[in-house]
Amino acid sequence: MFHQKTACLLAVLTLSVALVGCSKSETQDLSTSMTHEHSDPATQSVDAPIHSVAATPAPTLKMTVDVSQQAATIHFATTNFKISPEHYSQPHVPGEGHIHLFVDGSPTKVAVKEVSYKLDHLTPGHHKLKASLHTNNHQPYNVEDAIEFDVK
Repeated sequence: MFHQKTACLLAVLTLSVALVGCSKSETQDLSTSMTHEHSDPATQSVDAPIHSVAATPAPTLKMTVDVSQQAATIHFATTNFKISPEHYSQPHVPGEGHIHLFVDGSPTKVAVKEVSYKLDHLTPGHHKLKASLHTNNHQPYNVEDAIEFDVK
């Protein structure tokens, strides 16, 4: 029993010395040393710094609604984002895409590719809209807006 305790104590001491030796190695600032390569050889840049997504201006979305009889025209105002119908369902281009519009909690979306969209034949009563920004290839930007209105 005494030999087992001695062996365990020696193992713990050896591991402690090894860990202390590892912690004295030089530290490196990863923000200046991280690099990436471009897939296009013409623009390949080894040792180029990676820019944080947080440094890119985040897009915003704001909806307004004009109601006329049983129709509602939704206007979409964005910043740092271009609605680009010409690139719909194509590869991602930072800062552009389209809008997914959900009406009255429906799981079915309307893909909006313009700065305004008209909903016709709405039933009288209270309605809720939710919109979200998406990339050309339909990935969310995690930017949303919601609005409620009444049709008389």
